[in-house]
Amino acid sequence: MKKIIVVGAGIAGLSAAIYARRSGFDVTLIEQHSIAGGMCTSWKRKGYLFEGAIHWLTGSNPKTELYQLWKDTGALGDNVNVILNDVFYSVEHDGIVINLYRDIDKTIKHLSEISPNDKKLLRRLASDVKTLSCMEMPVYDIKGVKAQNPKRMSLGSLFKMLPALIKMGKLNNISCGEYADQFEHPGIRRLFLVLPDGYSAGSLIVTLASLNSGDGGYPEGGSLAMTDRMVKTFKDLGGSILFNTKVKKVNIKNGSVTGIMLDNKALDADAVIVTQETIAAVNQLFDIPLNEDWLTDICKNTKPAVCTFIGVGISAEILPAPVPSWILDEPIIFAGKTLTEIMFYNYVKYEGYAPEGFTSLTTAWIGDTYDFWKKAKEEGRYEEEKQNLAKQVSRALCKKFPQAEGKIEVIDIATPLTYERYTGAYHGSWMSITGAGDKMKSHSGYCKNVSGLFFAGHRIMSPGGLPVALFSGWQAAQMACRQFNYVFT
Repeated sequence: MKKIIVVGAGIAGLSAAIYARRSGFDVTLIEQHSIAGGMCTSWKRKGYLFEGAIHWLTGSNPKTELYQLWKDTGALGDNVNVILNDVFYSVEHDGIVINLYRDIDKTIKHLSEISPNDKKLLRRLASDVKTLSCMEMPVYDIKGVKAQNPKRMSLGSLFKMLPALIKMGKLNNISCGEYADQFEHPGIRRLFLVLPDGYSAGSLIVTLASLNSGDGGYPEGGSLAMTDRMVKTFKDLGGSILFNTKVKKVNIKNGSVTGIMLDNKALDADAVIVTQETIAAVNQLFDIPLNEDWLTDICKNTKPAVCTFIGVGISAEILPAPVPSWILDEPIIFAGKTLTEIMFYNYVKYEGYAPEGFTSLTTAWIGDTYDFWKKAKEEGRYEEEKQNLAKQVSRALCKKFPQAEGKIEVIDIATPLTYERYTGAYHGSWMSITGAGDKMKSHSGYCKNVSGLFFAGHRIMSPGGLPVALFSGWQAAQMACRQFNYVFT
C-alpha cells in the first residue's frame, strides 16, 4: 500500500485525504492548528458562535454535480438541513428596504416598482442571470486515470453552456462598480455592490444565477459542523490525522518526493499532496525551486482577497434578519480606509449561535490591510488599533439599534494576521480577486518536475472558494491514483 501525506486539513486537504484513502492509499493528514477546516471555520467567544466562512455554499443543491463530492466527503447529505433564505442581501435607502431575493423574477418585480426608470436594465439583468443559470463547476476525471465511476465532460454539456460562456466573457470585462453604475436609482446601485467593486460583474451575475437555480444554501451548523463531518468520514475510513503539527519541509531526492520534515523527525511517503495555501507553501516548504510555470504564475500574478472580520455578541434580540446595509452617520476609519456603509450577517434565527433572545452578528470588510496590521504589531499598537476599531463598530451599532446600548458583550476582531497565524496563508488571504478584464485561470496542481508532488487548494482555480478547494482535493487524489496505477474510488 502506497503512503500519502496530505499537508493541511482545510477543505482541500480533507477532500484529498478522503478520496485517496477511499482509493486504497495509506493516508496521513497533517494540520498545524488544533482543529480541521483551515479557512472554513467558526469560533466561540463568551457564549457566541461567529461563522467565519460559509454564507452560501455552491453545490448545496442535490441537482448539481458538485453536490456528489460534498456528499462523498460527508460535508452534506440527506441528514444535513440546508437553509435557503428568501432574501439574500438588502440595503436601506431613504427609509425603505431594498431586497435582493434568491428568485430573480421576484427581485426584478420588486426593483421595478421602486425604480420604473430602471426596468429595461433590470430585464436585461434577469436575462443574464437566466442565461448563466446553466453554468456550474464541471466535475470530470483527469486524463489517464482509472475511475470506478468515470465522469466525462460531454460535447452536449459544452454546447449547452456556450451562450453562458459568451455572456460571461462580456461581463468579465467590466467591474461590479461599473455594472452597478448603469442603474439610475442610488439604492439599486448600492444593492448590486453586494460583491466589492474589485470583482468583475461576471462574479456577481454567476452568484445571482446560482441562487436563482436553487443552489447556494447554508448548511445548518455552518463551518464547524461541516468540517467535523468530513473529519469523521476520513477517520471512519481508517485515515490518520496529526493536529498541532507543522510541516517544515517537503523532502525531495533525485526528482522524487520522499516525505516531509517535522520539527524533530522525518516522515516517509511515496507522495505528498500540499494543500496549504499555495503561495506560502512554495515559499516555505521547499529548499529547491520547483520550476513549474503554473506555480510561478500563481505566485507572481495572484491578487489576494484579504479581509478584516468582526464578530459581535449582543445580549438583546436584533431584528430584522438579515440586517439591511446602511449608510453610516459617522464613517468608520481604520487601516487607512474610510468605511461609509456597513452590513452584518445576522444569526438571530439560527439555533446555537447565541443564547436565547441574544444575537450573533458578523461582518467581513474586504481590503488588503495586511501591511497596516503588521506594522501595528511590530510597533506594539496592534491591540490598541483593534480596540479603537471595536469602539467605532459599537457606536455604529448602538446608533442604528438603540436596544444594543449597554448590551454588547463581545466584539471579536480577526485581522489578516489572525488568518495568517492560524492557517499559514499568504497575507491571511482566503480567496483570489478576479477583476474586470482578468481571465479566470485553472491549474492542474500537477508537478511535472517532481514525481509524487501534487497541489490542491483555493489558488488552483480563480477566484477560489470552498468549491474549488473541494474539487482540487478530489483532483489531487486522482493524480496520485494515476501515478501509482490505483483505481480512483
